This record gives sequence, structure tokens and C-alpha cells, in this order.
Amino acid sequence: MDVSLQALRCFLAVAEDLHFTQAAERLGMTQPAVSKTIRRLEGVLGAPLFVRSRQYVELTDTGLSLLPVATRMLADFDDWARDLRAVRAEATRVLSVGYHSSVEPALTNAIEAGFRGLRPGWSVRMRIVDWADPARGVLEGTLRAALLRLPVPGQDRLDLEVLRRDARYVALPDGHRLLDRDGVRLADLKDEEFVALPTASGPLRAFWLAADRFGRPPRIAAEVDNSEDFFQNIQSGRGVGMLTESSTRVYRRPGVHYRLVEDAEPSELAVVWERDGTDPIVRDFVRACLEAADPR
Repeated sequence: MDVSLQALRCFLAVAEDLHFTQAAERLGMTQPAVSKTIRRLEGVLGAPLFVRSRQYVELTDTGLSLLPVATRMLADFDDWARDLRAVRAEATRVLSVGYHSSVEPALTNAIEAGFRGLRPGWSVRMRIVDWADPARGVLEGTLRAALLRLPVPGQDRLDLEVLRRDARYVALPDGHRLLDRDGVRLADLKDEEFVALPTASGPLRAFWLAADRFGRPPRIAAEVDNSEDFFQNIQSGRGVGMLTESSTRVYRRPGVHYRLVEDAEPSELAVVWERDGTDPIVRDFVRACLEAADPR
């Protein structure tokens, strides 16, 4: 039987949550993608794994019998992959770390210098993460840690330390009605059209739209998955978009103006790594992050 690890992960997430949408959010996938993966797995196995209705989701007898097998298989594979990554990292003395594009170079430079001080002979390879699913590299093991803006899909499967809390600002185009103010409030933005992250980014998209504060879904002018498209849409006047205080320093664009959103809760920058990870190299990297964020 051709059964993928991803299919087993989808099965376990749905089996644990007994809810397809919640499982999809935890996996950083869309609900239709999870449903399709489960249907394909059921087709390969030749038996249904769940009883589905509008009111509930339950495991079938086949699903119940697969649950301990899938749990054991994935745990064994994850243990093996973790050991392999540690061996390879030790051989090359390179730590692969992801980071969001809004993280200031001064901070990443300080972190790298601190890590080299703790681990002489080691270096850090920094890679920009995907806006839609920033934690995926850590969850899948291709990255050992990452500097990310919270919240992110799959956050409940990660350990983290918050490094900084930054005020939120709104990016406005030339001629916008709010440019005569030094600061704005969320109520001032409720009728605006927003440049938004992709739907797949789930809780991160909702945070940057302040979706829980407007009383109704914000209007979306465009969806983007990189900084260039974000600012191009702002410059063209298609919409407005929220971003961090640090981003206002990193990104200077003609025709884009920043105003503090006075009543928006701050954005948290965190270092994240594998849940319950015990790798001493990663632990030293986390220590370097904390020391760089609070140099006293």
C-alpha cells in the first residue's frame, strides 16, 4: 500500500480533534486539502476511517485500529529524523534557521554573533520563511528553529520564547483620508479594504486583519504572500495593511505612509523550535536569541 507520512499526519490530526477544520488549522492546511487527503487514504485502505455528519465526526472501527499504528509509525520516524538532523548538523556545524522578512538585520546579526560565541566553529544559515505557512520548516524538520511573528499555524506543536512585542502600524497610500493624523484607532479602519495574507495562514491572517475587533469580516482588496506584492498594492491605492513597528523601519517605500494603530494589541516576535526538543545546539541558539533581544 502506498501510504504517505502526510496522510498519516492528517489522519492523526483529525482523529485527535474529531473536527476537520480544527485539524486543518493545526496542520497549516486548508480544510478541503485535509478532507481530500483522508478520502485518498480511505481509498488506498479500502475502508472508511471516519463517520461524518454535520453534528459530529467519529472514528470507525478501522480508524480506531489504525490510530495506535499510525501514532507509533510517525513517532518512530520523527525520532529517526531528529537523530539524523542532529548528526548532519554536527558534521557540518551549520544550524538552519528560518526568519520572517520583517525581522531587523541588527537583531539577526546579534543573534548569530551570540550563537557563535556559545558554539565556536558553528554558523547559522538563515532562510526567509513562507508567509502563508511560516512554521512549516520547523514542523517538518527542514529548519531547526525560526524567528516568527505569532500566531502561526501549527503553533500548538512548537515550543517558543517571545523575544519582542512591537506596536502595530497601518500602511496607507498617498492621499489617504487618515494621513492628517499622527495615530489611528481600529474603528477608523473598519470600512477600509485590506491587503491580506493568504487564507492558508489562518490565525496569522486573522491577527493582521484584527478580524476579532471589527464585528464583521474585513473587506479584502488583495491577498499577497510576499512583501513586494504587499507594498505594491498599498502604493497603488488598492487597500491598506497592518504591519509591525520594526517593518516601518525595514521597509521604506515611496507613496507608503505609516501610522500607529493606537488600540491594536502588539505583535509578538518569537523564536520557535520543535516541541519538547532537547537538542543542546538548538537550546544554545534560543539562549542567543534571548540575550540578543534583551542585551543587559
